[in-house]
Amino acid sequence: MRGCRGIARAALALSALLVLAMAATASATPVEGPAGSAFYTPPAKTPAGSAGELIWYRQATVNLQVSLPSNKAWTVLYQSTGQRGEPDFVTGTVIVPTSKWTGKGSRPVVTVGIGTQGIAPQCAPSKQVVAGTEYDGAAIIDSLKAGYAVDLTDYQGYTNGAIPTYTAGKAEGQAVLDIVRAGRQLPGSGLSESDPTYAWGYSQGGQAVGWAGELQSSYASNVKLSGIVAGGVPANLLEFGPFSGESVGSGFGILSAIGLESAYPELKLGTLTAAGEKAVGAALSQCAVQLIETLRDANFREFTSNHESLEELEKTEPNFKKALEEQSLANKAVSAPVYHFHGLEDEFVPVAQDVKLHYDWCENGAPDDFQLYSGDHLFTDPLGASAAIKWLEERVAGKTAPSTCGQHKAGATLPSNARLTPETGDLIIKLVDWSLKGKVTEKSGIAEELPSGSTLSAEADATTGRLVSELGIPPINQTFYVGLIPVTVSGALTPTGPATGTFAFSESGNEVSESAEGKANELVKGVKIGLLNLPIGCKTVEPIDLPLSIKEPTNELAVGNFAFKAEVTVPPFGECGLLGPILSATTSGPGNTVEITASPPAPINW
Repeated sequence: MRGCRGIARAALALSALLVLAMAATASATPVEGPAGSAFYTPPAKTPAGSAGELIWYRQATVNLQVSLPSNKAWTVLYQSTGQRGEPDFVTGTVIVPTSKWTGKGSRPVVTVGIGTQGIAPQCAPSKQVVAGTEYDGAAIIDSLKAGYAVDLTDYQGYTNGAIPTYTAGKAEGQAVLDIVRAGRQLPGSGLSESDPTYAWGYSQGGQAVGWAGELQSSYASNVKLSGIVAGGVPANLLEFGPFSGESVGSGFGILSAIGLESAYPELKLGTLTAAGEKAVGAALSQCAVQLIETLRDANFREFTSNHESLEELEKTEPNFKKALEEQSLANKAVSAPVYHFHGLEDEFVPVAQDVKLHYDWCENGAPDDFQLYSGDHLFTDPLGASAAIKWLEERVAGKTAPSTCGQHKAGATLPSNARLTPETGDLIIKLVDWSLKGKVTEKSGIAEELPSGSTLSAEADATTGRLVSELGIPPINQTFYVGLIPVTVSGALTPTGPATGTFAFSESGNEVSESAEGKANELVKGVKIGLLNLPIGCKTVEPIDLPLSIKEPTNELAVGNFAFKAEVTVPPFGECGLLGPILSATTSGPGNTVEITASPPAPINW
């Protein structure tokens, strides 16, 4: 057993990064930074300037694996403030569209608090947005497509030799604000204090922008926020013990313990066991999506010599409980209206504590538009993105922000599918009643629209890779024209059962792939040609194979939906007398295409 030490100090030893000493001190005039990894080695041990000061920068090319508007981008190193008020260096990215802003006033700026990336050096958002491995790009993509500039902080701790202060809320919020000030100093950015500024974050980023909103008036008065989008917010870390111990979210518990000990060096969370050394090593070498699987259902008691869970540590280590308490939001009203959302079946961030944050912010006087989505943690991020960008566009246009304050009383019962206990075992991702729109084009060229009310529900096991999905298709009643003559076909497409297949994220989480095979019987109940009504009642002699195959960047979900196209072979029709050969000749065989777009359900009324 090694000598007593804290998790973060063990992490420093395990990371074993060679930091080259640089004699220069921070300059008041920003300069171009060095190439390669040396960019992440600050020019001095301690910053000598002021918070928000740009130290150096270099040009960057952003790659989110999706089409983006033409833009200029820079990786930046700037000064911010740590959890305990100490000055520190922070890295990030600034992106500005090259097209002229044609909207109201000057170009809006969105400062993005990104979701959990992992604390390994390669997980820094500024590195991932260049490498093409960033999975949480919804806020960046939607903001750029709207013509807004984007400031993206890495948060504290991604400079060489440092450890990120993961879940240290005050440090995160300050980094979110300071990169706005730093971006204004970039030569050629065109950004200034007159630009309306908004904050957008989900998960860890929701915590960060929440803190930014509460700190802004006292910490960065020259970064006036005009609106905040906060989703999946970890507002009270004391509620996370059960959700981050022996559950699918165990990895986040390890990250938080390391991050808080980095922010609070006085914390003593026990001597690491061999299993603990291995877990910390994984946290220091893997990014978030991979780490979720590596440490899924891990038992924190096995990681330290005192064999205590995170919940037990709160009782035996007063400083740990105090550190957790200091990350709680709702200390004061946020300085701008909020669009605030959460997934009811969130397996990582308890929904109940975020609902309480809504009540608290309302009580403090903030106009908070809080919405609940029927979804888990991972997919609720893109689920809420389309509504979030619409909300931002309305604020930019000068419309009054809506608020749901007062619609519910504190302690109101949540919908029955709200997750109130941790998820253990496999990581399950659900899609519930996504609406389907699209068409089936027969080989004859006749196109039939999917009937209104068509839905897709699916359950993907991200651990085993198994996918099960179900289609719900109402009766078909389609009218088309042959010349000037209306032809109405009534019938049904009835699945024989669930479609089954595979589901997977790439190691970095930046790509998702799905493949499934289903079967359905097609019934043609009747045909009406002009005024002539012909009851038929024929159906395919065997089920139609319905393939589903999607492989696309996770960031494609930023548009709020996904689409797929397939060619299907329709078997011959039987039980329809003389019309059977006619239907078979025009429809049966290969060459029939299916094009479908699946869109998420609207937020839940509760």
